[in-house]
Amino acid sequence: MRISVMSQIQRGLSIELPSLVPLQLPSRMETHVWYILPDEVKSTSLLKHYSQLLSPLENEKVLQMRGDELKKNALLARTLVRTTIARYQTNNAVDPGSLMFKKNMYGKPEVDWQNCNNPPLHFNISHTDSLIACGVTAHVPVGIDVEDKERKIKHDVLAFAKRFYSIDEVDYLSALPDPEVQRTEFIKLWTLKEAYVKALGKGFSAAPFNTFTIQVKAGTRGGYNLCETSETTATPLGKTRKCDGGWKFALLELAGSHYAAVCTEDDQASEGSPMRVIVRKTIPFVEDELITEPKLL
Repeated sequence: MRISVMSQIQRGLSIELPSLVPLQLPSRMETHVWYILPDEVKSTSLLKHYSQLLSPLENEKVLQMRGDELKKNALLARTLVRTTIARYQTNNAVDPGSLMFKKNMYGKPEVDWQNCNNPPLHFNISHTDSLIACGVTAHVPVGIDVEDKERKIKHDVLAFAKRFYSIDEVDYLSALPDPEVQRTEFIKLWTLKEAYVKALGKGFSAAPFNTFTIQVKAGTRGGYNLCETSETTATPLGKTRKCDGGWKFALLELAGSHYAAVCTEDDQASEGSPMRVIVRKTIPFVEDELITEPKLL
């Protein structure tokens, strides 16, 4: 489909874009991750079509961004949210442009379901300059964060970690002799911690990074625990004390260039089963590619 549609778009031909392919809701054990690479979307006519899906307020916010690249990425982010959510309205076809949104009391965006029969979808979005990702779950809150693997830390990694991370996390990083490994592990931790705060949906002030610890779950590949700390001060009292099994994590690689962390609340109906992440790369209305073996970290 991509060859025919993209070739016509690139030649500036006026065509009717295909409909979004409907999908079943994620199961209680699944998180669906959709991502788009902005550099792959070059057609001005396609971008114009995307802008027509946005609300007037969304378009106004896009135009307020400084620079063409920021405008484009803001447009793609809103388009990704709308087209991703619209795919799961399997009872009846939904125009992605008709979706309405609201924010919870802490400012986290949510779909404003006008019809209570709509599925209990949750979503969250994250982006860098070169990748935009949207996580989707049914029934349980979700948080997602993406970070460029080559992201540079302006300050000394350990000094930065001591400002923001728990003592156990600082100890973990301090034990790594290779500065490059320290940098990559710092970024992975940051991605996991931010995904949890976003899943919690109460803002960063409700869960400062140094009040909880992300630990690798013993005996698992790609499993992580969320543990509380007793104090936020740099004393022995700040050691990790209690691990909370109420949250699930996954850390994976996207497009070979980014770390992506996903966090969901553990639904009792899933009976403690590990999260299954299904990843798709997309150019909305043009191409959807299922990533058959996403790289879990």
